[in-house]
Amino acid sequence: MTSTNPASKANPTDGNLDIASLTRGAFGTLVTDTVEMDETFGKVTMEGGEQARVRYDLAEPSWSDGVPIDTADLMLAWAATSGYFRTPKEGSPDGGVDFGAVPTGLTKSAYIPEVDEGARAIEVPLVVPVVDWRTALDVAVPAHVVGQKALKIEDPIEAKEVVETAIEESDTAKLTKIAEAWNSAFTVAEDGKASEEALLSSGPYRISKIAAGESGQEVDLEANPEYAGEARPTYEQVRLAPASADALDSLGEQVDVVQVAPTKGNRKQVRDLERRDYGVANANDGTMWALILRSDRGLFKRKNTRTAFLRAVPRGDIAEGGAGEWAEAYEATDVVLFPPGGEGYQIATEDSGFATKFGASADATAPGGARVCVAYDKSSPFASGAYDTIANVVDDDGWSATDCGVSSADKLLSGNKWDAALIRIPIPQTPEEIATQWGSKGSRNATGGGDRERDRLISELARTADPYEARDVRVEIEKTLVTDSIVVPIVMNPTVTVSDKKVDSVRPRSGQIAPLVSTIVEWSPTKK
Repeated sequence: MTSTNPASKANPTDGNLDIASLTRGAFGTLVTDTVEMDETFGKVTMEGGEQARVRYDLAEPSWSDGVPIDTADLMLAWAATSGYFRTPKEGSPDGGVDFGAVPTGLTKSAYIPEVDEGARAIEVPLVVPVVDWRTALDVAVPAHVVGQKALKIEDPIEAKEVVETAIEESDTAKLTKIAEAWNSAFTVAEDGKASEEALLSSGPYRISKIAAGESGQEVDLEANPEYAGEARPTYEQVRLAPASADALDSLGEQVDVVQVAPTKGNRKQVRDLERRDYGVANANDGTMWALILRSDRGLFKRKNTRTAFLRAVPRGDIAEGGAGEWAEAYEATDVVLFPPGGEGYQIATEDSGFATKFGASADATAPGGARVCVAYDKSSPFASGAYDTIANVVDDDGWSATDCGVSSADKLLSGNKWDAALIRIPIPQTPEEIATQWGSKGSRNATGGGDRERDRLISELARTADPYEARDVRVEIEKTLVTDSIVVPIVMNPTVTVSDKKVDSVRPRSGQIAPLVSTIVEWSPTKK
């Protein structure tokens, strides 16, 4: 953990996001492919018409020091994530102010929001609608703390009022100090030291201690008495620690819940614990194993050749070949842009055309003597086993697989030698992430190809406010990937969570952000 400000671009570490899932309230949270709203924090509504307007209405949340969350906190969150003050305004003698926040759809703000003090609400006018309007306003840090630190004001109410006024009046001098405090006031030092103000919480838990443990940094949490939301925790105290190499050995003694990656070395131990009635739950980490093809050169420049090869890929056998005894933990997937289990995944599976194009009955005839250079990470047991399975099967179908494995994942896509690559990629959450992975100019688009229609659809998705219409646009993007024959999804990358007999309702959440700890509020002692 390096910061209690999870909205800063410099601080989106796993540790920071884990803690934020328990110490920060929010209007809405993206879980798999669905936004879960929390009306105990507030409501979000959008109005259309000539100009889209998003209204953020707070309920009655407060920070753990008892100071209410109000419009000053909302305005600070908007100023940081919108980047509105980054460009100097016309006629201003000053430079712009960049908070360095993770950008959201609020970068499309038309002008400074209108404030409704009595209702504790702000209304944000947008140049165009945005897809993430329900989750875009991240109330990451307390405005009164920022004001106190930036402007040397002792009284918290006065401090937050000055912050709000500075934003409304575009006061660049004060905004520069406010942005500096927004970034620096919430730092956690390597030895775990942080100011008391940096540890304030708006979620079900608050931080009580950060210290060095045997296997790394440990963070102690305690129930937040000022929290008024529905997610009331049963456990008053929780300690989070990195999983040591022998974490499973200490289950039930030093630790109560352990999340690990499934390996050959821990398979027997987990199975034995499960047979002794310890809880075992599988989930995924938000990434999938997929096979991609280089489409801008070489063997796979022609779509028909790409299609024939991908039809020959033995997707059903790869999990067993790569995972061995852990095969049941690797969930099969037919979709690149949706996580398994949600409504969007089901619709994409039905509408993308993937099963028809790459199903078992499809023709997989290969060009005579075609040699395919397959890149994979030799340091990954799963990738190594999966490559062996791929090579054996496609060779039987007339292809000739060449081992182009590399020593580590960061070298996987280097050079121009490879034709196909077995890689692990994240399921994209935003239009920007889709563009990065699959857009024509995406920095992580390793296929070398592009599609104008896909680029157009990604742009359309970014400004589609209706969640059902946005889902349908995403499905259309999925169709373009199937049409281009540049990727086949194989399996999700799993996590395994083992819990002691005395802890009940441990159901880890699949995904990249706080997959284990975000569900702690649901845990409870086992009833005897």
